[in-house]
Amino acid sequence: MAYILVTGAARGIGHTLVERALARGDTVIAAVRKPEDSKRFPPSDRLRVVLMDVSDSSSVERAFEEVDRWLSGIHLDSIVHCAAISAPGAIELTPVSEFDAHLNTNTIGSLRIIQAAIPRLRGHGGRLVLVTSLWGQASGALLGAYCASKHAIESLADTARRETAGTNLHIIVAEPGVVVTDMLTGQAQTAKAHIDKMSDHERSLYGTLYRRYFKLVSNASGITPEQCAAGIERALFDPRPATRYRIGKDSRIVCMLNWLLPDRWMDGLMGLSLNNKPLPADGA
Repeated sequence: MAYILVTGAARGIGHTLVERALARGDTVIAAVRKPEDSKRFPPSDRLRVVLMDVSDSSSVERAFEEVDRWLSGIHLDSIVHCAAISAPGAIELTPVSEFDAHLNTNTIGSLRIIQAAIPRLRGHGGRLVLVTSLWGQASGALLGAYCASKHAIESLADTARRETAGTNLHIIVAEPGVVVTDMLTGQAQTAKAHIDKMSDHERSLYGTLYRRYFKLVSNASGITPEQCAAGIERALFDPRPATRYRIGKDSRIVCMLNWLLPDRWMDGLMGLSLNNKPLPADGA
């Protein structure tokens, strides 16, 4: 039986990880942001729910203090950090405050988790799994804030892994491709809201790109949260864990091409689905 803490446990990948861990017989600490999120879980004597807003240092500190009190000297085996936000937006049009929100929640939030995790996992083979994305390796149109935040997490993970080498601790990155969750499907309405409030000038520059994005995410296909969770569990239980796990065919392909291809070739490849060419509905 393992003792596992999962952040972002209220929904999506995090919630699925909690369900699978409980079914396995593990003891799970589910970190959620809002009190009402605790109602999303069935009663279990192997489940504890803690409130943790990863965008707030004090909240993270209080949550880990509560975890320490509850464990009462028992070692955590693993922490899986899933909590993140994502909203589409062109770099020119996106307010700096939205970049601040992504970087604080996704990147500095991960830093808060890393700093709390290292002393609690080191020395007994504990594992910290940071869930990034294929967008932690590649970059896509209208995903500037999200990609920037995920790229930074990859760097933090590499640095922390090298700084803690030899201390019997594993810091691992999981890089899923497209996962069909409410984070993904909700982006269609966000993109539509952006289109609706654009000025005529902004629409002439970016309207088609946003409409293509709306169409893409409205009909998105990808792996399920169950499939993603199964990939993350490899990082938790492989006898000799890798430093990175690319989960889903699209993650493996895009990350490989991003490494192999010149920038201009990658620009063209990414532009096949997201570009400013008129859509058929626009009269093309």
